Amino acid sequence: MRFSFTGKQAVRFLGCTLFCLFICTMAFFNRTLLLEPVSDFLHGASFKTAAATVQQNYLSDRLRGKDQLITLNGGYARLLGRLLYNGTQQTTNGMLTSVTSEMRDTSAFSDNLDRFCRYLENRGIPFLFIMAPCKEPTEESILPVGVKDYTNALADQVLFELAERNVPTMDLRPDMSRTREQVEKYFYRTDHHWNVEGSFRAYQRIMKAIQAQFPETRLTYTDQGLWGKNIIPNWWLGTHGRRVGPLFGGVDDLDYYLPTFETAMSRYSLGIWIQKGDFREACIREWFLDHSDFFHLDNYSRYLGGGYPLTLHRNQHAENPLKLLILRDSFMLPVECFLSTELSSIDVLDPREYGVMSEVDYLALNPPDMVIMMIYPGVLPTQYYKYFTDFGESKVFEAQQETLWDEITINGTSGNEDYTLLPVLLKPGKSYQLTLNYIQVHSGDPDGANLALYYGDDIIDQTVFDIDYGNQSGFLWGFKIPDDRDDNRLWQLRLYAGVCGDTEKMSLSYQGIVLKEGVLREP
Repeated sequence: MRFSFTGKQAVRFLGCTLFCLFICTMAFFNRTLLLEPVSDFLHGASFKTAAATVQQNYLSDRLRGKDQLITLNGGYARLLGRLLYNGTQQTTNGMLTSVTSEMRDTSAFSDNLDRFCRYLENRGIPFLFIMAPCKEPTEESILPVGVKDYTNALADQVLFELAERNVPTMDLRPDMSRTREQVEKYFYRTDHHWNVEGSFRAYQRIMKAIQAQFPETRLTYTDQGLWGKNIIPNWWLGTHGRRVGPLFGGVDDLDYYLPTFETAMSRYSLGIWIQKGDFREACIREWFLDHSDFFHLDNYSRYLGGGYPLTLHRNQHAENPLKLLILRDSFMLPVECFLSTELSSIDVLDPREYGVMSEVDYLALNPPDMVIMMIYPGVLPTQYYKYFTDFGESKVFEAQQETLWDEITINGTSGNEDYTLLPVLLKPGKSYQLTLNYIQVHSGDPDGANLALYYGDDIIDQTVFDIDYGNQSGFLWGFKIPDDRDDNRLWQLRLYAGVCGDTEKMSLSYQGIVLKEGVLREP
């Protein structure tokens, strides 16, 4: 019997043959992932347990050639004309996305947000909820026939509920995801995040919203002509692309903006200490610009290096002396960097990760001038957030006792004696506000001054002061002592001769220290 193939059939036959050979090779080099659970089964483990172990092994990082397998599977899926692979949907314009497959009840989220807004309103703090865009346009669909996405419907539902409750909102979708052309302009091909064009557009809109609340606010750097665009072509795979490989949906260019004007600022994020200098030194993670790894690097994190539970931006040269508190998800990463050129103080909390205290407690102890919240509508009603759907009771800080120290000097050494304990008994269940008049540097060149809250030898909370900024605009740190510890270790407040791990040959003095002890109570 003779077989004859068309050109297309021959290509598919060759692809299937190579795919089968690859699978056989993968099975040989990963045989231990199968043999181990089989051995366990022969020694008494149940078949169900052994089968679950096999599945777990082949989904884990123990699988050799996992990245190559994803790439080949993606290429094979594309060869077969599939538009859905490994939970990733290809749109009619070739972009990759994921869909929200059902509607959800968002009323509890809207109710909590309403209570939060009223709490801020009673304290004279403006609030703005910002709805981020998604890759499905609002006026047309780029999904294949029969595929339904409820992301925009959820966004519409929440915005309607918030409007009924008179919560101030801003919808970015009409500007950025109304049409197919807007989605292609403002979003990455293989990632769910917006590109640098999209994040910069959001920054422009947010600055105008801040100006509407504070008319004296100057929009100094919102002109796109003041920023230089940098592009590294074909550099990375986004969140969707890493699930299917480059052969299924292509790759993305890496793009980022750098200011053409002079800047001087600092940024502190929990876990990485303080980055200080110009915009590039404070906000850009250079490592991502030098390394390309499609499957193991999220190059969207070139700004800041990724998301952190808490980030503090300080800019003593900013023309707007506003203190902004941002509650955000990853969409805010580039935007907060652009905002840091305009505003003197920005605190950024990611409620999914920040577990030291609730958002309400944080802003009661570290009061801002304005609060904004921005989230991606696909997570509504925010079931992935720890505190986001429960703002708790509205609280204010009530000082009950005040302690003062004129000056404490700390000399860094090559050993571990680079800090001093603040001589005060910290009490469980109490909250504290620490302020300083001035930090004097006697030797060395510290980028910041580190203060840390310890429970015995375990660090619980910490902050880093930008010395130059604080000497100009003031120092404040609010923190809370939990009351749920079950042993008898002491709470300690340590003041360092600079930043932890970088204090040798440094000496500084904290001057005019005031520690207010109090409680967070109902207003």
